[in-house]
Amino acid sequence: MSYFFLAILFIAELVKEGIFFYKRKRIPAVQMGFITAEILIFLLLVIFGGLPLDTAWLFPGIYLVCGLISAYFLFPEGKKKDGKIRKAAKYHPSALPVHLLLLFLCMIPALLFPPMIPLPVTGGYAYETVSFTWTDDAREEEFCSDGSSRRVAVQFWYPVSGEGETFPLIVFSHGAFGYRMNNYSAYTELASNGYVVCSVEHPYHAIFSELDDGEVIIVDKQFMSDIFRINGDGMPEEENFRVTRPWIQLRTDDLNFVMDEITRLCGEEGASLPFSITDPDNIGLFGHSLGGAAAVTAGRERPQVRAVIDLDGTMLGEETGFADGKYQMNTEPYPVPLLCIDTSEHYDQGQKYGDQYVNHVILSLAKDGREIQFTDAGHMNFTDLPLFSPPLAALLGTGKRDAGECLVTMNGIIRDYFDYYLKGQGTLSLQETY
Repeated sequence: MSYFFLAILFIAELVKEGIFFYKRKRIPAVQMGFITAEILIFLLLVIFGGLPLDTAWLFPGIYLVCGLISAYFLFPEGKKKDGKIRKAAKYHPSALPVHLLLLFLCMIPALLFPPMIPLPVTGGYAYETVSFTWTDDAREEEFCSDGSSRRVAVQFWYPVSGEGETFPLIVFSHGAFGYRMNNYSAYTELASNGYVVCSVEHPYHAIFSELDDGEVIIVDKQFMSDIFRINGDGMPEEENFRVTRPWIQLRTDDLNFVMDEITRLCGEEGASLPFSITDPDNIGLFGHSLGGAAAVTAGRERPQVRAVIDLDGTMLGEETGFADGKYQMNTEPYPVPLLCIDTSEHYDQGQKYGDQYVNHVILSLAKDGREIQFTDAGHMNFTDLPLFSPPLAALLGTGKRDAGECLVTMNGIIRDYFDYYLKGQGTLSLQETY
């Protein structure tokens, strides 16, 4: 609906400016008529068409208001001055491209971030959310040179319950350039079904991270450059291994620090929400891409973890070395159930490499290792970005599959998987292909 209105707005403005260009003058009656019609269509779509509003519409809104003011005040044809009727203002030919460029710039936020309608949840619990910034005094921030400690942003979604219940803990790690809201629909689905969900935001790996004191940390330039090189096949495998080790270490340290902090807060007398309802000895981990790799490695290290889900990530932390053109891999049994949810492209690439692909090795060593694939899905279909910003998601990689349907299906699998292993509920009947 938002794209429909933006298309109408741009076409209407193009026609209006075309009239002025042809007539070589700006006609106030035409300007007033067009801007009034545009505002009325906008209001009708909001009231009757279900067009939701958010801050992305600030600039198109300002544009419409300025157009209305301009029509009324700047070109007052028909008003008398010294007994004469003021004529329409002249129209310079350069005004056409300038005007349309200005309109396009105003439309960019709404084009990139159309109003998002959250996916419905299936659980019976209402849920609330709260965020924190925690400081790990045991670690120095490697991205700074001032000796400051590592700070990590976290956000929780938790069930509203007045019956003294406790709930399993689910911890999430986003991918490169993601952020804490990466898989919002999965968090709310899990919280509504009786889980406390903690999304860990990794500063300098996140596209941006807003801390509780208002500081905003943007993604590290070197990290961004290395990610682009790896994804563009511009980095030799040996260098790839060397570069990615610190990434996994940073993220697993973040995850372990957060789980330690949650455990500490849960053990305090008179613990506040959500810690008073969290069971820190019953944990599920999941993550997307690089976050999935970190979740797998952290899941090996903590006995409180009962199950791990890797969303389209290569298990980089399970690669222990690189020599003679081959990766060495961790051959210790993986201690907990492990599920990989991949795109068909990722799945097929893994099949090509066979036992030289780390995911296959670790899945074969897992207590219950399973891999499923989603056809016609792209890497970003396993996040909420296609709902939040379809153009950006398409740029980063989505498939032909309907974004909403893909997320609903995936979130249902995540919920059922954790229900089975963390709550002992339901049955686990996974298809190989979805």
